[in-house]
Amino acid sequence: MRDWSALVHRHLASLRVDERRRADISFELAAHLQDTYDGAIRRGCSEAEAVSCAMEQVPDWSALALAMHRATHEDPTMTRQAITVLLPGTTILLAAATGMSLVVYSTPAARWVDPRWQVHALAAGLAFLFYLLLGSLGAAWSRHVGGSPGERLAAGVFPLVLHLAMAGPAVGADMLYAFSRGGVGLPLGINIINMTLVMLVAPGAALLLGVLPFARRGAPMNASSWARAWRD
Repeated sequence: MRDWSALVHRHLASLRVDERRRADISFELAAHLQDTYDGAIRRGCSEAEAVSCAMEQVPDWSALALAMHRATHEDPTMTRQAITVLLPGTTILLAAATGMSLVVYSTPAARWVDPRWQVHALAAGLAFLFYLLLGSLGAAWSRHVGGSPGERLAAGVFPLVLHLAMAGPAVGADMLYAFSRGGVGLPLGINIINMTLVMLVAPGAALLLGVLPFARRGAPMNASSWARAWRD
């Protein structure tokens, strides 16, 4: 029987990693080669053919050692955050911005000051459902690519960045004005409480509710998740 562990260790002798990680890599690769060899034997291949089939799994040992060296020495944090938080988060943020723009440009001016509460209740309900969906999509996307519960939460509530960028300066300006005057300052005619509720609290609550079903631990790992876990 072939000693695949010794073969892997010999070919990866130039790999510059600590001994524990080298042992883990050697064990995984040797097991893969053994499985390939056993599969070839079961298919009726000869000993030489089975060995050749297994060795074909690694056509260039030097290139493999170099790739493993780079994978084990690069910092995976930013790559992981980009995949599990920034990519899904910015995508749903752009969706939120697009939806908001469409609503602003397609809604007649008279509709914004319509006195009927039913109109405003319907608009608020639709907006809440829209953000509920966005939160779900962001968290589900993050979970699909192996995001932790915290990363799923960050990806799901990411559109709040847009709302903070819109509401923050106006609220900050009014608060500074109020403090400087010693009273309630509303130079822009902005109600700080209403803006905070409409721009931050309501969409934040909707996004959070959308995230919750996807924030549980124990989600299945896909191929990219296994690769990151092995590298870590």
